[in-house]
Amino acid sequence: MAKRNQNTFFKRQKEIKRRQEAQEKMARRQGKKKQDELEGQEGEDMQLVAPEPEPADAEPKEPAGPTE
Repeated sequence: MAKRNQNTFFKRQKEIKRRQEAQEKMARRQGKKKQDELEGQEGEDMQLVAPEPEPADAEPKEPAGPTE
């Protein structure tokens, strides 16, 4: 089996790097597109809902603080 040329190795490494960067860029663009769509939907379909009042005889809830 013949030994491959060193330039072929570097060319293949560049090709792999280029493909990986293109995939990352595409993922960023698709994520940005999804985020823009979600923001548009929130503005149109956003409804304000008031929390239900607690009964007067209910025990007060303790606020959830940092646990150690």
